Amino acid sequence: MTIWTPAILDSKQPKYLALARAIEEAINNGELKGEEKLPPQRRLADALAVTIGTITRAYNEAERRGLVVARVGSGTYVRGKDQVNAVVHQMSQDIPGQIDMRAAFAPEGPQNQMLSSAMASMAANPQLLNDLLRYAPELGHPNHRESFRRWLAAESVTLDSSDFLITHGGQHAISVSINALCREGDVILTENLVFPGVLAAAQDQGVKVVPVAMDEQGIILENVLLACKRHRPRVIYLTPNNQNPCGTQLSTERRQALIDICREYNVVILEDDVQFLARGDKTKSMQQMAPEQCIYLSSFSKRFSGAMRIGFLVAPAALYNKIRLSLRASSWTNSPLLIHWLCDWMDSGELAKLEDWLEREMIERQALAREYLSPWAPYSQTSSFNLWLTLPPGWLSHEFVAQAQQQGVLVRSADDYRVGQQIPSPAIRLCLSRPNSRAQLTEALGILKSILEQGPSLQEALI
Repeated sequence: MTIWTPAILDSKQPKYLALARAIEEAINNGELKGEEKLPPQRRLADALAVTIGTITRAYNEAERRGLVVARVGSGTYVRGKDQVNAVVHQMSQDIPGQIDMRAAFAPEGPQNQMLSSAMASMAANPQLLNDLLRYAPELGHPNHRESFRRWLAAESVTLDSSDFLITHGGQHAISVSINALCREGDVILTENLVFPGVLAAAQDQGVKVVPVAMDEQGIILENVLLACKRHRPRVIYLTPNNQNPCGTQLSTERRQALIDICREYNVVILEDDVQFLARGDKTKSMQQMAPEQCIYLSSFSKRFSGAMRIGFLVAPAALYNKIRLSLRASSWTNSPLLIHWLCDWMDSGELAKLEDWLEREMIERQALAREYLSPWAPYSQTSSFNLWLTLPPGWLSHEFVAQAQQQGVLVRSADDYRVGQQIPSPAIRLCLSRPNSRAQLTEALGILKSILEQGPSLQEALI
C-alpha cells in the first residue's frame, strides 16, 4: 500500500475534484503506479484535514474517469498503464425507471422491417448464402464495392484522386488511420472537447493528443496555427459537420483556412462524419475541398443501428496503400453478410428512405427540444441526434448529471469529453434520438427544464 498524499489541494475547485485531479496528475507523472493501492479513506481524510465523505467522492470521481478501480473488501487501486483511461459506456440496454439520453442511437423506425425482409430474402437463396459464408476478398466482393461506389457518388466525398476502404465501424476507421499515420510519441490535434474513442485509439498507439480550444463556431484557427508551430503534429482529428459533443458546424471559410494551415505544416486532416445529419444540413466536406490532404470517415451505426458495424474511409492515393496495410493487419477482411444487406439497401433505395425518415423524426425531436430548452441551447442543427446544453451559473456538470439521474433522466457531462487536465465550462450533451418515443422524450425534456429552472440544490453550509 502506498503512503502517497498530495501536498496541496487546489482551493479554486471543490476539494473532492481537486483530489481526483491530484490522483490523475500523480498517475501521469509516475508518482502513483499501476496496481498500487491508495491510502484508506480515513487515513487520507486525517492527513488532508477533510471529511471521509470528501475522500469517498474523490475516489468515486477518479474511478469514473478510469484512473482507479475499487475492489470490494480490498480497497481502491490505480489502474495499470495498459488500461484505457476513457469513459466506459454502459448504455446498450434500457435501464428500468430511467430515460437514457446518453448515447446517440438511431431512433427505432423502419430498421426492424428492413432487416427482417433482408434476412428472409437471403434465406430463400441457398447459393447466395453459400457464397457469403466464405471469406470475402480483402477489399470486399466486386459487386459490393460497386454498390458502395454508386452510393458514395451522392455523399460528401470525391473519389477522383482517392479511393475507399470498408472498415468495422467508425471507431475501427479512426484506429486504422492513426495506426497508419503515427508512431509512438507523435502528436495529433483534436478539439478540446472530443469523442472519447479517438483518445482511446491514440493511447493504444502511444500517441500524444493535444487539445485545441473552440468557440461557438468551432475550432479556433489561431490556436491551430500555434499548435502546429509548437508541436509539429502528424494529424488533426475534426468533426466539422456536427461537432461531437457540442453540435457546432465549421463554416466553409474556416474549413479552407484550416486546410491552408495543414498544407503548410504537412498535417493530415482526419475528418469524422459519423454523427447523423441530413444531407441538406451538411456543407461541402473538407475531403471534397482538399482530397490530397484529408481522410474522410463515416459509418452506418447512426444511420441504421449500432449493430451495423460497417464503416468506411476515403483516403488519398498517396496514403491509400499505407492505410490498407494497417487495415489488413487489424482485420484482413470484413463480414460479407452485413455488407450484402447494406448494399441491397443502397441499391434498392431503402437506405435513402431510412435517412429521409430519420431526418423527419429528428426535425420533430429537435423542435420539441427547442420548445423546452431553447434558453440553454445556444445552437443546434435541425436534424442532429444531439443537443448541447450550457448550464447556468451555479451549476457544476456532475451535479446536474446526478440531479437528473435522481429524477429518472440519464445525460452526459461535458467532463466526459475533455482532453487533458482542463475542466470544461459546465455543460451537458443530450441525445434526443435515444428515448424510445417522442412521448418519452417530452417527459425527459420536461424534467430537465424543471431542474434548470429550479437551479442547483443547496449544499449544507460549512462553518
